Amino acid sequence: MQTLCELALNATGVTCSSDNVRPGFIFVAIRGRQNDGNMFARIAAQRGALAVVSDCPGTLHGLTIPVIAVQHARLALSELAAAFYGNPSHDLRLIGVTGSNGKTTITCMLEHIFLYAGLSAGLIGTVRVNTGKTIFASTLTTPDAVTVHDYLAKMRKNNVTHAAMEVSAQGVDMHRVAHVHFTTGVLTNICADHLDFHGNFANYLAAKTKFLSLLASNTPLIVNIADAQCQAIASQFSGELVTVSASGPADITAQLIHSTSYGSTFILDITKRLSAPGGHQVPAGRQLVRLPLAGRHNIENGLLAAAAALVNGISPASIADALAIFPGVERRLNIFHLAGLTIVDDTALNPGSIDAVFATVAEFRYNRLLVVNAIRGQRGSAINAANAAAIAGQRRNLPFELVITASTGHVDAANTVTDKERCAFLTTLDTQKVNYTYTNTLPAAIKTTLNNAVPGDLVLLIGAQGMDAGRQVLTTLATSADGRTYVSESFIAGSFVI
Repeated sequence: MQTLCELALNATGVTCSSDNVRPGFIFVAIRGRQNDGNMFARIAAQRGALAVVSDCPGTLHGLTIPVIAVQHARLALSELAAAFYGNPSHDLRLIGVTGSNGKTTITCMLEHIFLYAGLSAGLIGTVRVNTGKTIFASTLTTPDAVTVHDYLAKMRKNNVTHAAMEVSAQGVDMHRVAHVHFTTGVLTNICADHLDFHGNFANYLAAKTKFLSLLASNTPLIVNIADAQCQAIASQFSGELVTVSASGPADITAQLIHSTSYGSTFILDITKRLSAPGGHQVPAGRQLVRLPLAGRHNIENGLLAAAAALVNGISPASIADALAIFPGVERRLNIFHLAGLTIVDDTALNPGSIDAVFATVAEFRYNRLLVVNAIRGQRGSAINAANAAAIAGQRRNLPFELVITASTGHVDAANTVTDKERCAFLTTLDTQKVNYTYTNTLPAAIKTTLNNAVPGDLVLLIGAQGMDAGRQVLTTLATSADGRTYVSESFIAGSFVI
């Protein structure tokens, strides 16, 4: 009987979608949350599949092609994909970055650092994918296993040597990276997120902890040791641990010199010798870093990226020079000025990122703070209630006017806010006696805020997909002919329709 690897070597492709099957493909039948791939096995056979791989083969009687029984179809898909593409991750120095927040910024920092050092760099992340010669927008933080290995194979073909990849908790739980070889792991922080998928925080934390199983015994793990949950996870790691902290003792620390709304200057302090490729050592020492990004959380991001770059052979001086000209990432604390207002745009999507943004803007100079928040659609009631509670907590310490929107008309079906999600968010605000204005649409929310804003105010746009168009909408409204655009809308202030 053929092994999965042998089967992959004789195939023309691997897929878990019957629509993608071509002659000679292996079709992996996966039982998903909504669809059972076994129901499409006959279609795959009709389209010329070489074989069907299934973890419930008893339902596949009568097929004219071989049915390969496995214990776990998703894990088999990962193994098949790695074998079909020739295990491309083994030919790269690949850094896997996981955690609730900071993954996108850190992976983009690493890509930037590697390119600045004259290396050929790759990236797989939430915002974009870079295969070395082609850059295109991403659709998932961590793609399915076949897509992951396809990207890595393209990087190898394009002579990429160093790459960074975001690793989501869902990606780990669904075995999308089970056969990816990482040369470095990075753990950023942990807070409540993706509760719709994992069910509760304990399951989410367990999925993050499973990341450790993807690292070999000689693979260094870079950990933000200032985060309590990261400490707990790190205590279970038996390999090489490199600790990072912007607020206390660690192997790599930051001593803040100066901080403004446009960036920070700090001393990167390497307190112990670190192992680097080829048996080399990074000596203890200090390096001045100027980071053109606001916020203490971005200092942490910079430290984590610097640590990962150091153990992958980049010098402290080269890292500092690269970070000094890092352009930032779209919708990650982007700051701009318009019509006398300061605008901060951030994709804050969980309590940790919400707290980080408010901690940053609290240090800015402004007259009044006006906040527009987009509810997360199709992510469940739990995370929306948690986000509302985080905003309510910030309101107790920092005065601001609040507008909430469902962004109806500016999100697709995969991000449309349900009645339950809207209710969970607004009820939490009501329970905590937070005054707010609610609008269904994003233009109405931003118009409400602009009509109340005067020069010198700070407008904060926060939220994930529902706020992606926020900057464009705000710019259009603020620069309209008479300075105002009138939108017909029913507003809800608190829980009262007016």
